[in-house]
Amino acid sequence: MAFEIWNPKSGSKARIIAFSLILAMPLMMGVAGCGRKSSPVPWESIVPRRVVDLVAVPREGHLLLGWTAPKENTDKSPLTDLAEFQILRSEGVLVADECKGCGEKPKAVYEMKLDSKEDLTDKKMSVPFENLEPRRVYVFQVVSINRRGYPSAPSNPVTVYWDHPPPAPERVRADPGDKRVDLHWEPVEGATGYNIYRKREGEEFPLRPLNRTPFREIEYIDLTEKNEMKYIYSVRAVKEVAKTDVEGTGSPDLPVTPAKLIPPGSPTGIVAIPLKDGIELNWKRNPEADLLGYNVYRRKVGEKEFEKLTPSPSARLTYLDSTIEPGREYEYAVTAVDDSPRRNESPRSEEVRIKALD
Repeated sequence: MAFEIWNPKSGSKARIIAFSLILAMPLMMGVAGCGRKSSPVPWESIVPRRVVDLVAVPREGHLLLGWTAPKENTDKSPLTDLAEFQILRSEGVLVADECKGCGEKPKAVYEMKLDSKEDLTDKKMSVPFENLEPRRVYVFQVVSINRRGYPSAPSNPVTVYWDHPPPAPERVRADPGDKRVDLHWEPVEGATGYNIYRKREGEEFPLRPLNRTPFREIEYIDLTEKNEMKYIYSVRAVKEVAKTDVEGTGSPDLPVTPAKLIPPGSPTGIVAIPLKDGIELNWKRNPEADLLGYNVYRRKVGEKEFEKLTPSPSARLTYLDSTIEPGREYEYAVTAVDDSPRRNESPRSEEVRIKALD
């Protein structure tokens, strides 16, 4: 709608009418667009988001593929109809450190059907592959498929260079220490390194070894978490094949229990005081945090062996020996004992000699 206002100056009316029309155009366009529906999105375009974290890990003579299940579709809507995963693979021949024949179209070699009731959001998935041929190069990808049969784009490719895995290490030995275990084994012919695994009783060995990269030596020191805890070890040889570390089978399980073997330091500052009712001993406190107590030893001057006076370690820093003979000379020493199951005892302190009162 336009309003006409006459102005003697030329063109005023026309400009006002044009301005009104321009203001009205967006409103007219909006009214014309009311009720219009956008085109529906085709089902085939709503597919699971592409997997981007596929990894291939050689373990104990076979290959383990792992990835995370997608949680949404390509349009960012929640993925609620995931039905299966397919593993795609292409392969070639390993010549020197290069692949001859790689780059061919991959084929589906494995199908993993999924339970429609199970929530797989962000779940870690894995598939083992065995009986791989030596001197081959394999390229793997994974595809997610929804219940309508529409696949995602193939995942990131992972390339595996494969050959005969090395044999298991022999004569593996474990020496327990204080919160540590020292492992030793015989070298394996053809191995370029070793992986060391540790578990507790009733557990499975983890996927990842203790060492971040293959260990080049034939001995390994593991600084464990606790003493008196039973651990089980296995050592596996690794053979470097081009860009892949192929791991062989593990050595037999080796149980070992680290323990505290180092005793406390010997007590210091021993003082003996003769009293009417006996001989009193005093000494300084040991600094060890795991100290259980002290043992007191005595012998008559001229005797060879010490006799222990305390039936069990005493937490006190003083001791009264009332079982003495008047006028007799004695020698005393004190030891410190820790609270480990082995009750490690320190060497005896410096001896102190004193004569009992008559």
